[in-house]
Amino acid sequence: MMNLLYILLLVLWSAFNSSDAWDPDYYTTTDSPHAQQTTANTSVTVYPSKTDSDSTFLIYNEDQNKCVYAVSANVLLTAPCDASFKAQRFRWISSSRIVSLTFSLCLGAEKIEDWVKIILLPCNESNPGQTWECKDKTLFGLKGHPLHLNYGHGQNMMLYKGIGVFSRWLIYGTKENLCSRGYQEMPSMGGNSHGKPCHFPFKFNEKWYADCTVDGRKDGWQWCSTEKDFDMDRKWGFCPKKHATVPSITVFRQMQDREHVMVMCSFGRRFTESSFQLLVKGEHSYILKNPLCYSNEKCVFDVNVSSPVSFTCVHKLNSVVNQQSETYTCSPSGKTYYFAADHHEEGVSSFYICFSSFIAVVLVIMTAAVIVTTIRSKAKDSINHTTTVTDKDYMDA
Repeated sequence: MMNLLYILLLVLWSAFNSSDAWDPDYYTTTDSPHAQQTTANTSVTVYPSKTDSDSTFLIYNEDQNKCVYAVSANVLLTAPCDASFKAQRFRWISSSRIVSLTFSLCLGAEKIEDWVKIILLPCNESNPGQTWECKDKTLFGLKGHPLHLNYGHGQNMMLYKGIGVFSRWLIYGTKENLCSRGYQEMPSMGGNSHGKPCHFPFKFNEKWYADCTVDGRKDGWQWCSTEKDFDMDRKWGFCPKKHATVPSITVFRQMQDREHVMVMCSFGRRFTESSFQLLVKGEHSYILKNPLCYSNEKCVFDVNVSSPVSFTCVHKLNSVVNQQSETYTCSPSGKTYYFAADHHEEGVSSFYICFSSFIAVVLVIMTAAVIVTTIRSKAKDSINHTTTVTDKDYMDA
């Protein structure tokens, strides 16, 4: 119960403290994507915008607690959701078409009929079997037809007229329908396209891509073609970089349980590939995963401390970017905790202290009011009783 109270207090406290940092730099160049490194010395600072957000998503059925899984171009099933599994990731490439990141093919059906299997097809803007829309909250189906993406009772995904729970879909990890993360242009930078948006899917060296790639480069910079066929048009640009921000950390100790602390990590932006962890290093070192997260990607870890330890918040992205916070050292010693950090120290939050003080003051005031009311009531009864006796004695006299 106390743990839940602390978490509630942390949520309220964090509402007054939120920050995001995202400011990657890129270099412009007109070299082809085959270049080993960028050579120009002109930099472009990119600031966060709607088009910079991660546009990929997992197609999730809440009733079955599973996500769509592209086994092959001809087989779409469902499986337990895994945001790091590319075969479960999709993105909108227009206002009505969805592409698989694994196969660079579009979600669709060869025939627009009930009980027809849903497969992946070469993306074609004029094919009505590839045009999708959100119809009624989470109901999702072919545009202009009473046919819907259906779970298929654990078998192949199919088109179905039914509008029940098997035809209703969310973006995994949210309560939003699939259209909430609709098509967003991804502007390119540098290259020779002058900021023209990436074109997905695009063909490069006879292979199709539904996402930015490092293929053809040796410097690790991601790029995209801004035309459907790079081999033909040779138009390209760098992609906005997904950047795992350096998380911040706050440690809260409980007032009575001196060997119990709550560690809150502020991780910043979450991407589909993001994973959040807390490293606890001490006599017994271990990693905590699956924290309780809420707005602004603030996550709370519940930790028992019996010896000096240090905490480090970790935001991993694609197992390549691994940004960590400054490390705090927490040493229980009798009834006192010592927190050491390079930048700042919080201990028990001022919001919690103020909140607790407010409750205490309210309780004191209420108690005093009850006591005063009781005393006044008794005094009034005593006065009334005395008056009655005096009148009686006067009449008898």
